[in-house]
Order: sequence, then C-alpha cells, then structure tokens
Amino acid sequence: MTAVKRTRVSNDDTTPTTVPAGGTELQSLESPQLVEPRRWRLLWFAFGALATLFVASVVFVFAAPAHWLGIDDYIIAPGSATATAPTIAVSGATVYPPAGEIAYTTVTIRREASIWDWWRAKNDSTMELAPPEDIDGNRTSDESRAVAQFQMNQSQDAATMVALQFLGYDLVPEVEGAFVVQLASGSPAEAALKLGDLIVGVDDTDVRSSQDLSDTIGSKVPGDEVVLHLRRSVAESGGSGADADAEVLDVPIVLAEHPDRPGAGFLGVHIETPVKADAPFDVSIDVGRVRGPSAGLAFALSVLDVLTDGELTGGERVATTGTIDRSGLVGPVGGVPQKTEAAVHAGIGVFLVPPFEYVAASQAAHGRLDVRCVQTFDDALLALAEYGGNGPALAEQFRGTPLEPSRDVVDPDDGYFSCSEAAVELVGADDLAAGQP
Repeated sequence: MTAVKRTRVSNDDTTPTTVPAGGTELQSLESPQLVEPRRWRLLWFAFGALATLFVASVVFVFAAPAHWLGIDDYIIAPGSATATAPTIAVSGATVYPPAGEIAYTTVTIRREASIWDWWRAKNDSTMELAPPEDIDGNRTSDESRAVAQFQMNQSQDAATMVALQFLGYDLVPEVEGAFVVQLASGSPAEAALKLGDLIVGVDDTDVRSSQDLSDTIGSKVPGDEVVLHLRRSVAESGGSGADADAEVLDVPIVLAEHPDRPGAGFLGVHIETPVKADAPFDVSIDVGRVRGPSAGLAFALSVLDVLTDGELTGGERVATTGTIDRSGLVGPVGGVPQKTEAAVHAGIGVFLVPPFEYVAASQAAHGRLDVRCVQTFDDALLALAEYGGNGPALAEQFRGTPLEPSRDVVDPDDGYFSCSEAAVELVGADDLAAGQP
C-alpha cells in the first residue's frame, strides 16, 4: 500500500515537513512565538482590570459620602486645648498676663463624612459616632449653630460676672426676656417662632425672665390665643433677638394642650434667661468660630487670672471643661473623652472637670494627666492651689473670706451628684473593668 504524505510549512521556513500517515500528533498551525505574546497581553489586561477595580474601590471608600450607604452618623473627634488668656481683652483696667495657662477644650463635629471616616471613627476609641438628633435635636445645622453662638455669648457674660463678683464688684444680672433655644416638634411654637427669638412680653404682661413666660403661659388653657411680643434677629445665621438691630414683632399663637398636664396651655418652647454683667470696665473674649457653653469655667478662671497679679495655676498648664452659671456652679456639657484626648495631645498636666464627667475623663486619661473633679468656682481655685496657685490668697485679699469648698458627701437620695459620689462611681467602674465583684 502506498503511503500518503502530508506537509506543514512554517511561517519562517519554506522547507516542507513530512509527517507519517499513521501519525496521531496534531501540529498547531501557530508558532510559539505568536502564542506567548498573546498570553502575556491577556494577563496584562486582566491585571490592569483588577488594578483599576482596586483603585476605584479605594477611591470610593475614601471619597464617597457615608450617606450613600444609608449612614448619617455625625463623628465626634478630639478638638483642641487652647489657651484662654490670649483671647481676653480688657479696656479700663490693669492686666497681668499669666505665665501659666488655662485652656478651654473643644471637640470636632463632622456632619458630613466619607465611608472611610466613618469606619475609622467606629474603630477608634478616641472618637464617637452620634445620630444627628443627639446633636441637633429637631433643629437644622444653621439653627444649632445660632443657638450654640448664643450659649457661647451667655457663657462669656456669666464667666465675667463670676470673676468680677469674686473681686468684690457689686454686679446685678440684667435680665432681658426669655430666649428660645428649642422648639417642640408639632407644637404651636414650631410653626410661628424661630430659634434665637427673644420673647419680651405676652399680651399685656412683660416677660423679664424665663419664669415670667412659664407663669403666664401656665395660666392659660388649650385654645387660648396669645400675642407674643418678641425681638428677632435680622441676620441670616448666628444672630439672636438680643442683637441691637433685631426687629420687633407681635406674633399671635393659639395654644395647644400640654402633653403632660391635661387642661393646661402649651406653647412648646425651651427657653433660657439672658444674663449680662454691667462691669465697671470692658472685658471681651474672642474665641473665633468656637461655639457652645462648655468654656464657661475656663473663661471665669482666666478673667480672674488676667485681672490679678500672681499665678492662679502656679505656673502649670491647666485645661478645663464645664459650664458656669452666675452663682459659680460648674455644670457638664459632653464630649469629655474627646476633650481629654485633646488635652493630652496638647501636653496639659491638669484637667478640671465637673462631677458628672469625672469618670469618663479619668478613664480616657489613662493616667496621662491629673483629672480633678470640681463642683464650683471655689472648688476649682482650691484644686489649683494644690499646684501652687494663689486663689486662696486672692480670696482673702478681695473677698475677706477664705475659699469655701462645696458640699461633698455621698448621699444617693439628695438629688445632688458630688465629686465624692463620682469618685465612688469611678472605683466601681474600674472594678468592673478588672472583672472584680
């Protein structure tokens, strides 16, 4: 039988190749020189696609707003610890720039965050996630800023009053009305009033304090119509009815029924009484865009420090947080873990906090600074005296009486939370963390 021959010609060789008829090997029609480049091109294409997908994912996580995933939490992060004395300007009195430092502490609130920011805050013990209603309530961001600015102004006025009264000046708070700081959802006030309005009268009755407004509305019944006489800021944001150029308005409102007291009239506002100190000289405090009432204690201590010779802190770097009212009582504000971290980062050695925030501050400090609990202005001066501060000497010089420590007992039934009770709570929290009964 005659054998059949088949030939294969390569691209680069014109010599025929003979393959036996009975052979089973099938030869490729493409040379290895063509197959390898194509394979590498496919691999590079796949690698490029994966790299592009990776880069796009990273950009998405770092840049995409968290609300795209239905997350609307605000991020509360450490802010700063800023020396207060340089923000104080005094006209008409001698000043004594201190060598030590009394700093006010702040937090940073991020209302818009990326997915990465949110994830980092969730896994960072120095940050906190909070739903918007915990920060703004039923207010818009602009309304919250307006209220916080008013609280800052009031804080500065009350602090100046406390410091000047300590120095022996006879000051009388100047009450001007009832300031609207919150509107109840669905209430008559929500539809007719604005945050920052200053109510100065109801019908024919003058309103000179928050109590005046409460008493007047409390005497009404549901369905009564009242006319509120008020002052309203003309500023687009940040103003209040206490502004000199505020417009005067008469606003009729029909009262609803009080949700907790059937048969009683209900307006639906949360109010504060403005205070001013008629000082014999001018004291102003400029902290820029910082808002809120939490620097009250720092302001009061720093005004006193600037107006007196010597060192209120003994030359130490001290930070504080806490509101202060006209009687010198120190109150809580919030954000203490973040403020503690800010103080630590600033190299502060002593941190003064109110009782309700002593446990949180102590736990956040981890021994990196001294946390001291204070309930009053005098308590703060006594605490600073332990570091060499001259508060006791100033009290004898200007008041003629020694500093008076606040009532500090452990009594769960007295409705008063003291520093001693805060210390007991801290011990219990530490025992629980250590797994002790």
